[in-house]
Amino acid sequence: MAANFTVFSILAALLLQSHFLIVSPCMSCISPWTSFGNHCYLLVEDAKTFDEAEQYCQSLSHLGRPSHLASVMSQVEHDFLLLLIKSVYGESGMETWFGYRNDTSSGSPTWRFIDGSPSQGYTNWYTGGPSGDGDCAEILDIPYNFLWNGVVCGSSRASVCKIPARY
Repeated sequence: MAANFTVFSILAALLLQSHFLIVSPCMSCISPWTSFGNHCYLLVEDAKTFDEAEQYCQSLSHLGRPSHLASVMSQVEHDFLLLLIKSVYGESGMETWFGYRNDTSSGSPTWRFIDGSPSQGYTNWYTGGPSGDGDCAEILDIPYNFLWNGVVCGSSRASVCKIPARY
């Protein structure tokens, strides 16, 4: 009987250890993803259209952790994305898709985050608002300012994916 209890104890300990290795909060983002706040971000250098970039981001989803083009909810998050972009492309940056799109389906055009995140009122548009040149948003280097710009969705750009961190 004592031998059975010892074997059971060892098996239970191994199961618990493997469970904690899987859900350990220390493993929030795995390279090449970069951690910021409660999310992981991936700069995708391959130029894609907006829809192709979103499809690619979605293909990186994990069970219970959907991945989309990044929603940008604050100046702090925007500044983090700039650092990520500049870490690859240097100070001049690169035109980069993020997950903001003009939704014209309701008849009244409204800019929305494609991941469904509610807008918290933060925007960083070039010259005060979208120019009407396109229905998809990019981060554009306008001599070192890196502001948002509306551009045609079929243009090819680098992109940033965002996924909830693992906890």
